[in-house]
Amino acid sequence: MAIPASSLTSKPSAAPARPSAVAILVTTLATLAGLLLLAAVTSATSLPLFALPFAASAAIVAVAPAAPFAQPRSIMLGHLSAAALALAITVLSGPSIWTAVVAAGLATAPMLLLRAPHPPATATAALIGLTDPDPVFLLNPVLAAGVVVILGGMALGRALPGYRYPAYWR
Repeated sequence: MAIPASSLTSKPSAAPARPSAVAILVTTLATLAGLLLLAAVTSATSLPLFALPFAASAAIVAVAPAAPFAQPRSIMLGHLSAAALALAITVLSGPSIWTAVVAAGLATAPMLLLRAPHPPATATAALIGLTDPDPVFLLNPVLAAGVVVILGGMALGRALPGYRYPAYWR
């Protein structure tokens, strides 16, 4: 017999209030701008920056710019630590779905130890576990994509009224 969810919480939960139409439009356009920036840099440089983990990072910066996991520290340290760990695990065990699972799951530990949680970085670790890229992957695309996402967030912070990014650097 399952325990009723109502007995596990002290107060009822509710979905957040629906944002205004203007807030929805601005946030949607901010997300689109961040993704377009990643795509433009990818097209102009042939760097593989428009990968799913980095697209997710850009969306988080646009949708929740004040969230701890959207801050530059979390983006950079999260992706870099997850990628470094995944590269090491993949060298030891070879690329496979199981390597991807272990790398993605274990990537949480260094992010938390560094006080830099960034959920899309688990996808970076999984991607590495599946594909076994060269160690240069840490610089291209991981470091480069992080910088592009952060600079895009900063540009949005200057261009959009009421949008502040980053909330903090350290």
